[in-house]
Amino acid sequence: MTPILAAPLDPGNEEARRWAEDELSKDVYQPPEPSWWDEFSDRVWEWIADNILDLFGGSDTIRAIVIVVAILLFVGLAVLVIRRVRRIPRVPKTADSSAAKVVLSGTRSAKELRVEAETLYAAGDYDASVIAAVRALARRAIERGLLADEPSLTAHEVATELVSRFPDHGVELRSAADLFDAIAYGDRHAAAGPARAVLELERAVSSTRPAAVGTSDPHRLAVPR
Repeated sequence: MTPILAAPLDPGNEEARRWAEDELSKDVYQPPEPSWWDEFSDRVWEWIADNILDLFGGSDTIRAIVIVVAILLFVGLAVLVIRRVRRIPRVPKTADSSAAKVVLSGTRSAKELRVEAETLYAAGDYDASVIAAVRALARRAIERGLLADEPSLTAHEVATELVSRFPDHGVELRSAADLFDAIAYGDRHAAAGPARAVLELERAVSSTRPAAVGTSDPHRLAVPR
């Protein structure tokens, strides 16, 4: 004789209905929540129905034409926005990002670095222009005997050394060093105005006679040029 493992299920009407409601109330049976786009679209169509379609009475043909025109206008607007976004130029990054963190990079002269900075500025690459201009500033100071040619010099060390030699440009020198570090080490980008200011600073410092200082600091040489 085969043993009976469990009693057969024979619920009443109320119990069966309750079981069905419990089962259907589970998340798997629930419709997905509408996305923000669905809600936005619904509101747009509701607005069109309430404010535009009623103006044309009950003609289904005119209503259909209005709907098609509205869709075409909406798609056209979306295309214009996308094209506009694509045309906006991204802020260019420095081409030599791996070497940008070093103030003194390579053996190029101050004149060559200055020309590079001007060329990059004209091309709209303001980040790279700032990097090249600060390097030109440091290289020119070395060529004039105001700084020792040390590859480990940082932008702020260069600024600190030159502030004592060009006190009238102290604020600009520190700002240029801050901008250099922000570009080389951070996520900041230079705009046209600040980049031009660094170029003008390099020109002003290169044409100004430095103030005399003592010779106790090994980074400075005795006779400025």
